[in-house]
Formats: sequence, C-alpha cells, structure tokens
Amino acid sequence: MAYDMDRVREASEKSGVPFDYLARLIAAETSPDDPRGEGALVRQMTVVFDHYLAKSISGPNPIEDLKRFGFTETAEILDARGNS
Repeated sequence: MAYDMDRVREASEKSGVPFDYLARLIAAETSPDDPRGEGALVRQMTVVFDHYLAKSISGPNPIEDLKRFGFTETAEILDARGNS
C-alpha cells in the first residue's frame, strides 16, 4: 500500500509518535523477498519490539522502564545481575 509521506509526517506531529518509527513500520509492510506480504506482521512486530526496547534501556531507570513496557523477564535478569 502506498502512503503519502506528508500525511504520515502530519500524523506523526499530531500524535507525537516519531516519524522515523512510522516510516519503519510502513517499510516493514513490503519486502522483495516476500511479495505477498505474508511476513509483514513479523517485520512490523520487530520494529515495535526494537522501538520499545530502545525506549526502555535509554531512560534513567532501565529496569523499571523494561517492566513498564512488559519486558518483565529481561528486567528480572538484569536486576538479578546488578544485585549479585
């Protein structure tokens, strides 16, 4: 599906969702190796995972942020490593 990138940029500005993040989701919809788009959801979920993981570990309290975004097992492992 073709997107009007000016409208995507406008939506980004209105919603506060980073434009680069939206552009990566759009790019994940298609792949030359997957012309029917059967793997699009997997590629998009990888973008989502990467985005939230990066947000989690870049803040002042990465362990709490990991928990907040639902990465509880990762947070527990990192917390245990820090307390050992």
